[in-house]
Formats: sequence, structure tokens, C-alpha cells
Amino acid sequence: MNVLFDPWLPQWAMLATLVVGAALAFVSLARNWKSGAPRALAIIAVLLLIANPMRREAETTPLNDIALILIDESASQTLDGRNDVAAAAAAQLQERLARLGGVDVELSRYAGGDETRSVGALSQALSDIPRRRLAGVFMITDGQSADAGDAAIFPAPDVPIHLLTTGAENEIDRKITLINAPRYGIVRQSVRVTFRVDDFGAGETLLSDAQSALVTLRIDGEEILSEAVPVGTEAGFDAPLNRPGRMIIELEVRARAGELTTRNNIAVLPVTAVRDRLRVLLISGEPHPGERVWRNLLKSDAAVDLVHFTILRPIDKNDGTPVDELALIPFPQDELFIDKLEEFDLLIFDRYAYRGVLSSFHFDNIARFVDNGGAVLIASGPEYNGRLSLASRRNLSFILPALPSGGAVEQAFRPEISPLGERHPVTANLDDEDIWGRWLRVMPVAQTRGQTLMTGPDEAPLLILDRIGEGRVGLFLSDHVWLWARGFDGGGPHAELLRRIAHWLMKEPELEEEALALRAEGGALVISRRTVEETAPPVTVTRPDGTTEEVALVPAAPGAFTARIENAPRGLYRAASGGLFAIGAIGVETPPEFENVVSTPIGLAPLTEKTGGGVFALRRSGGVTLPDLRRVRANAEQRAGANWAGIAERNAERVESVRDAPLAPPIAWLAVIAFALLAAWLIEGGRLRPRRQKS
Repeated sequence: MNVLFDPWLPQWAMLATLVVGAALAFVSLARNWKSGAPRALAIIAVLLLIANPMRREAETTPLNDIALILIDESASQTLDGRNDVAAAAAAQLQERLARLGGVDVELSRYAGGDETRSVGALSQALSDIPRRRLAGVFMITDGQSADAGDAAIFPAPDVPIHLLTTGAENEIDRKITLINAPRYGIVRQSVRVTFRVDDFGAGETLLSDAQSALVTLRIDGEEILSEAVPVGTEAGFDAPLNRPGRMIIELEVRARAGELTTRNNIAVLPVTAVRDRLRVLLISGEPHPGERVWRNLLKSDAAVDLVHFTILRPIDKNDGTPVDELALIPFPQDELFIDKLEEFDLLIFDRYAYRGVLSSFHFDNIARFVDNGGAVLIASGPEYNGRLSLASRRNLSFILPALPSGGAVEQAFRPEISPLGERHPVTANLDDEDIWGRWLRVMPVAQTRGQTLMTGPDEAPLLILDRIGEGRVGLFLSDHVWLWARGFDGGGPHAELLRRIAHWLMKEPELEEEALALRAEGGALVISRRTVEETAPPVTVTRPDGTTEEVALVPAAPGAFTARIENAPRGLYRAASGGLFAIGAIGVETPPEFENVVSTPIGLAPLTEKTGGGVFALRRSGGVTLPDLRRVRANAEQRAGANWAGIAERNAERVESVRDAPLAPPIAWLAVIAFALLAAWLIEGGRLRPRRQKS
């Protein structure tokens, strides 16, 4: 029962009445305490009558205590049957709590995605439970949590939190960690990648057969080297960057027998190899309108270092003047084509004819330059036919994809993209204009190999690209591309066309005709395949768990095929198709969830220490073993033991109804007032005197 007041007067009037009544009572007692005491009692009764004291009686119903079972369903719980252990432990725990009586069970599950956050999940679960009824918490987890550092500062409730770990005894796991991982490098140089291999769990005390581990370095799926490195110390490899563009460097450590997972045995590093500078050597055989187009295009690119020479004497003019007396500066043929040819990325012959400037040895060196990975582009005009043509140089002609078959054809025509060119990245989506301007000349050739991307009149080859050994060759069979630059007959995409040709020859990855790529998009894995073939073979995809599947591709555009795997699990994916290799990831390659998967209670132990809970290993004696459950007082000092876990008695109640009634009826207060005043009057009149005892 509770006592409260419902005064008849406003608060300010009630306070004033209380002050006046207290003053009158004090004066009465000071004048005559015998008669003042009844008057003070009367004043108190008047004040209580005005204050109107009420008694409040509530009807309540006892409530059951609540025990929270929090189950970790993160990715690391799928290892070694931990999820089965957690499910069995939760079921048994619910049954035992039900047998205790007076306990309701709240079951909450949480998953981590890329990382587990057990403390955050506990806070969220507790927010939905009345604290007056909470009697205990059971956390079923492997103990690995990204927010374990928050456990020490977590405002834990005043009930025991018990930690039930799902890991087995003597667990071991091996992990490789990147230490120095550069994201960029220079083509034809190496990047230094440093890493460390660690063993966790029972393997932390290294055995004699675990002093070193075999680590393999791969670049775009191709194994570069394998080497044993010490466990627990920093090591490093030099990864060569032999081509420009994005490459995937993989470091994989050989699995240790009995380890929990191999998902953290791989470290992936995407590296973009860039050229320090693109060096281009442009040799113009004679002054002509198209020469300026090539020069302007190459000079407009800040990443290109251009070396340009022009032969000033036309091919049809020979007045007997020695060659070395014609040049404004001496032509450094030996320096360019012998000493420093390997330093160039691209060699362009623009309407060049044999003039005796370059010797057979120079042409031999050019052929070797291409075979070893260099690039040559021949932009030809009428000089491509005849005895002075570059095609007539036997030591150079074998790298050319087509040989001249007659003199220049002088007729107007509109260049067109061939069916193959519509699928090739150099010319695909190039026709941004409905109609291209006409050209007026083309060289007829007999094509021996290569890919024809553009055609002229009667579908004659106009642009041919080819691969020779490690290098590439391009053949442009008209010198009238400059007409597009001048806007003749509407013009055309000359700058983009020439840029793509030059960059394909220099092996820029975005222009490779055969390519395979993986990317994440809205939780799905998207597979992209580019090819010049009309169809694309299936792609073999290796999932993060090591399983493989073949995925069929569907056309998306000419030369482009795609496939989509919806709701792809997080982790690292590999794909292979037609000799191509690609790596992609959903989320991150190795999530923080798998950085250390050995079960341990250390991170979350502060939760149990602050609340008096216990830590119990579920896997004992070959099965799932739970601690005994006991009811303990809410303020008990000991809430857990070696083999028992406590549940606090909260004794919470629910108020069903509330009834207010006067502490005494008004007539009672009036009677007290009348009696007290009568007593005071009698005492003052001498009628109430104490009797004297007879001696």
C-alpha cells in the first residue's frame, strides 16, 4: 500500500496553510504546553483534512524471469561443424530453462557479413527486453568478434552473462597477411610484395615440421615462383610487371594439415602497371598532308614522348645529291634502330619508302624488335607498291600481314567496319556518325594473315592488325585519313581511330580483343567476356568455398558476352575460359571474419568478468556438454562456477489494477479536531486535573 495526498486547495494555498498552521501550533505549545498539545493535534488534523491523504492499493501478477540466448551465425561459425554445435546447445538450453520453471526464453540470432560484431548484437538484443525481468544471458559463439574491444566498456546489465564457445580443442589455422602491398608499378620493372605467414591455435608453438611454409606467387593465374618462407616472420617476393594495365598478384601459402579453413591462406593484390612514358618513333617518308595528323595526335597526349623525323626529298626526285647532305641534321639511324630501338614502345612508318638510309641490318633489328614484344605501324600510300616498298625488304616483309598487289586505286569510297571489326575493341562502337566522309585512295594487297577491321571499295582490306611473336603489327592501306581531320565530306572519327590503333599496338589492356573480367554488382557476381569470335565458351567459376561450376554466357553486344550469378556468397572468385583468367571478389577477398578463426573466449571475457558469468566450452567428451543451471539471488556474489551457470531471481510483477481510497473519512478528522479542542478547553478551565494519590 502506498500513501499519497490529493489536497483540496491549490499548491500555493496548501503551502501557506501549512506555514500558518505550523506557526499556530508552535505558539500554542510555547504559551502552555498542556493545553497547547491538544490544540497542535487539532491543527494537524485540520491540515490532514485539507491535504486529503489517500491510500493506493495495486493488484499485481508475478512475472517470469527472462533468459536471453544469443546465437552467433556468422561465417566463421560454419567451420568445423560449429553451427551444428550451436544449434544443439541452444535446443538443450531452452529445454533446461523450461524445466527450471518461472523462466521465459528469448532467442536471438545474428550474422556478421564481412565481420562479426557480437557486442553490438548483444546491445541490440537487450534493448528489446525489459531490464526488470532479465535474469541472465547465454552467448553461443566462437568468440571471434570485430568489436571485442568494446566489451570492456559495454554497460552490461546486473545479471550474469555466460559465454558458451563452440570451438573444438586444439584448433589450428594458418594465415598469410600482406604487409607492403603497392597498388601501382612501372612496366618492365618489379614491385616488392612483403608478407607474413602465421600459425594460430595449437600451432602457435611451432613444431619441427612447421618452421617454414611454402608460398606460391602467381600473376593473373600464372605461377611465377614457389619458395619456403619462415613462419611468423616477414618475407617478400619481387613480382615482375611485364605488361601495362591491371594485374592480379596472388600469394598462396600451402595449407597445414588439420587447419580450420584455407580461405585466409590466400592474399590477393591488384596492381596497375603503368608506363613511365610512352615512347613513339615516327618516321615520315616525305612531307604530305597526313603527316600533321599523326604528329598532332601524338603530341596531344601528355604521356607520349614523340621522336619524329621526316625525309624531305620525295621518292620520285633523285638529283644525285648525297643523302647525308640532304638532312637538316644528320639522321641517327644507327642510334635509333640499333642502340635505342628497344626503348621505344611503337615505331610508325608514315608513307616511308626504302631510300638507302636504313640498311638490311636495321630492318633485321626492326623484325627482332617486333618479335620480342615491340610494335610497328605502317601507314602506307602509293610508295607501298614497287621496288622501293618496305614490303620489298625481305628481312622485314615476313612480319607484314599483307603484300602489295598493284598500284594505288584512285577512287572515292567510304571506309566501313568489317564484321570482325564490329566485335574488335579497336573499331567497335566507332561509328558515332551515320555516314563517314569519303577517302580517295587505297592500296590493293594480298592478305596473308591478320585481322581485317576496316574495308574499302569492294570490301578490300583497309586496316589490318596482326600479332608476331610477342609483338604486334598494324597496316593502314590508305594515306587519306587526314581528309577526316579536315572535315572533307563530313569527316569522321580520325582521332579516336588512330588513338585506338596506337594503344592496341602498345598493348593497352582495355583494347585487348580477348578478355575476361569479374566484378561485383548489387550483391551479384557479373562475368564479362570479350572476344572477336561469334560465340564464347562457358566460363569455369571457382567459388570461395573451392567448389567449381560452369557458367554459360549470353550475348550482350557484338563481341561482348556476359553472365550473372545472383546472391553470390562473399569472398574471392576465380574464373577461367579459353586460356583467360580473372579474379573478382564479393565484399572483400579475405573478410576480417576469416583473419583469425580459432575459437577463443579472450576477446569477450570482460563481459563475463563484469557480470559474474562463466565461460564454458561446449565441446567436451566428444559431444555437446552444457553447464548445470541454478537459480541465484539477484544480489548474489557468486553467479557461476566451474560447471554451473546462474540465473538471477528478479521477482518482477505486473500491475493489473490500481485503487485509491481516503486514508480516513472526513468525519474522522472532524471528530479528532473536536476532541482535541474539547480537551484543550477542559485543561484551560481546570476541569481536567490529574488526581492526587492518597498517602
